[in-house]
This record gives sequence, C-alpha cells and structure tokens, in this order.
Amino acid sequence: AFDYHCPMMSLPLAFGTTLSTIPNQVPYLWPAPELVAQWPDRLPAARLKVGIAWAGNPIYRDDKSRSIAQTFFADLARLLATDDIRLYSLQVGIEGESVDPAIIDTTEHIQNFADTAALITHLDLVISVDTAIAHLAGAMGKPVWLLNRLYPDWRWQLDRSDSPWYPSLRQFRQRALGQWADMFEDVAIALKQAAAAGSIGARS
Repeated sequence: AFDYHCPMMSLPLAFGTTLSTIPNQVPYLWPAPELVAQWPDRLPAARLKVGIAWAGNPIYRDDKSRSIAQTFFADLARLLATDDIRLYSLQVGIEGESVDPAIIDTTEHIQNFADTAALITHLDLVISVDTAIAHLAGAMGKPVWLLNRLYPDWRWQLDRSDSPWYPSLRQFRQRALGQWADMFEDVAIALKQAAAAGSIGARS
C-alpha cells in the first residue's frame, strides 16, 4: 500500500515544501572513518586548507557556462595561494591533469566520491563551481564557496548569496555573462580576510 507514486523531483510538491521548510539539517553525509584516517600524511601543513574544483562533467549540456578552464582558473589559484593558505585539487578527470604549481594535486588518491568526502573532512573550506563537489561539501556541513554563473541552475535561485539547501554555503556570482575575473578578486579578498581572522564560515 502506498499514498503516492511520485517522481523524485515532484516530491517537494507532494510534501508542500516551501523555501522556509526545505530540509537543510547538515551534515547528513559522513565519510568512512578508515578512509578519513588515510589523508593526514598526504596533506602538507597549512593554516588554512582549501579544496578547489573548477570544472564539472563536460557532457552536461551547459557545462561551458559553469566550468572554468584550468588555464584561467590558475589566475585565481595564484591570487589565493599564500604561505597561510594551501590549495588542494579536488578536480578529477582530464580537467584535473597537469594542475598549476600553485595547487597541490591530491587526486592520485581519489577513486570515487567516498575518497573525496574523506579528503574534504580535513579541509577548512571547499571552493567549487556548480558541480557535485559543492553539493557533497554542503551535505557534509563543510564551509563551501560556490563560484556561480550569471544564470545559474534553478536550485541556486537569483539575487542571493546563501543557499536554502546548505547553511554552510556562500555564493559568489558573475556580474556579467562569462566573466570570472571580478569574481576571482572578490573570492581572493574574502579568503584573505578569513585567513587573517583565523576562521572560515559560509558568511566569512
């Protein structure tokens, strides 16, 4: 016996969900402890450890607007990397090959999302474009800064810098279509301020 035969994306309608009642208690995902234990010796010490992902799956129909070419993303990496801030690549696949020297490549140890989650446990912050990494970090309750395109996926909504889905997420948005440079400056300023304060949160 059942009350509904309902497609997954129609469940909010069946539940009468509104923005104020979206379930957003985090964390609701946890990595396996044995995987978490494998990472400390792989991560050079730093005051702030920041994981970064700059591209999504290239077969996604709008990938070119949400992903950032590694050669361009390297500009952001050089703005962010300091003696106090270490950047760790979360980028797998072809886009994660031959990363910029400002980024520490940890991906040889990442085979799946379980490994990625274990790594994220040891990070202070995740900075990501609109891809699964951002959702994983948000579901883990980890501070995550989303680098978002001007016309985003519907879940991120418009004219807001937070997220109803993930309390620990902060959005940085393009000011003009296809332009990332101004956003990079905003992110660099925010991260250096957080590093000076000694803490990072969604609203740092």
